[in-house]
Amino acid sequence: MSKKFLKRDKQSWTLDWFSFFSCRILKVSEKKFKHVRFLGAEGIGMSGLIKILSQFKNAPKISKSDIAYKNNDPLDNDIDLVVRSTAINDQDTEFQELKNRNIDIWHRRDMLNFLSATYKQIVVSGTHGKTTCSAMLSFLFKELNLDPAFAVGGILANYDSNACYGQGEYFILEGDESDKSFTHSKPHCALVTCIEEDHLENYPGGLQEIQECFYGFLKSAAIKIINIDDDFLYTYYLENKDNEKIITYSCKNKNADFYIDVSSRYFYYKKQKYQLNLNFPGSHNFINAVAVLACSVGLEQDLETAMKKMQNFAGIKRRFELINNNYRGAITVFDDYAHHPTEINALIKSFADFKDKKIVFVYQPHHPERTKQLWHDFVSSFQNFPQEHLCLLLDIYIARSKPIEGINSERLVQEINKENVIYIKAKEQEKNFQGNFLNIVDALKENIEANIPKDTDVLFLVGAGNIGKIAESFKPLKHKMENEQ
Repeated sequence: MSKKFLKRDKQSWTLDWFSFFSCRILKVSEKKFKHVRFLGAEGIGMSGLIKILSQFKNAPKISKSDIAYKNNDPLDNDIDLVVRSTAINDQDTEFQELKNRNIDIWHRRDMLNFLSATYKQIVVSGTHGKTTCSAMLSFLFKELNLDPAFAVGGILANYDSNACYGQGEYFILEGDESDKSFTHSKPHCALVTCIEEDHLENYPGGLQEIQECFYGFLKSAAIKIINIDDDFLYTYYLENKDNEKIITYSCKNKNADFYIDVSSRYFYYKKQKYQLNLNFPGSHNFINAVAVLACSVGLEQDLETAMKKMQNFAGIKRRFELINNNYRGAITVFDDYAHHPTEINALIKSFADFKDKKIVFVYQPHHPERTKQLWHDFVSSFQNFPQEHLCLLLDIYIARSKPIEGINSERLVQEINKENVIYIKAKEQEKNFQGNFLNIVDALKENIEANIPKDTDVLFLVGAGNIGKIAESFKPLKHKMENEQ
């Protein structure tokens, strides 16, 4: 990265942060908000903010609405602050009405920065692994009695929550790169897992623009934890290692501060060998766990104590989550949020942990834009799908987007052209205004079950869309009843 860019970036970063942060804090200190309305409140990121804000002393009244506008709280006249998620577009009817009232409107990231203003931010970002790493780190720091606040994009199984209003010095949060929210954070410590092309609709400059944003993000942090298997992050390390506090981890470079031997599940720190035992499978999860340990060391925590605490981490809902170990009397079922080709590849690599097991992998693509942008990568991933296992592809989840002509799962399967990669057509069911099935279980579960061979040992249900609702239907009856209570 050139010195010219660095100078430009540091100036713009400082001005952007100062204008955002000072204005937000002044507004809040001068005016006590009495009623905060959350738009898009059902999203995982928004739910965490609501949990934390509701725990504040003298917390304001909170009301919520979701995108489908079902079971929404009344739209009262005393609302004096609106918080919107990225899913809420400018044409949204409720947003327009509140905007016409001249009410202060914040983006989700503004509220996140307000809530974390008095803490040292630990911001986890990167194309993959940020939810797992931020959740692991939140668990670890709670178990180390550091009493952190945290807001992450997944439900921690240990606490059945994704957020906590802690009284310690740290606030652990995900730096969401999808809409550039991470560029508005003020990290004391930044952990970056990897940098790849994704969410290109928000980065017209492509990978170079993504890298520039991450460069500024890293420069703003006092402590950096980075994966030098990523070429861009390795270059950053080489350019800045002499004048910045950088801790590196790697599966390839033995000179990294934390060198990871994935196959043996060992890692090395200061030439000493350590074995880390986790309660859930997947080499990518092992790598993420070591990254979190590196972060704890960077923040002056004892490594061996941290390792002992990490062994009790029970995982994250929808991240390699075990939801049934006795489906049909014999099948182990996992639910996972993976939605990018690199994440799909990581899950496929995890098949090695299930030796001599027959696996069925059900995948629901997420967003027509992502599917189009990464089309060839998706094709390549599934063309390399192991011949001894079966892959079932569902229709693309439209999410908050729109269909794109010619971008569909049936055509994707045709281009993959493998006998063990099959398109599963849904039954005709009612859809919402975006084109997503209102009852995804009725639309697809029967057809999925019909294509699961009798000799199957392991079933994966994968995707960032509403395939999670299908996964819920595969849980044992007892668990489903508990969730409904």
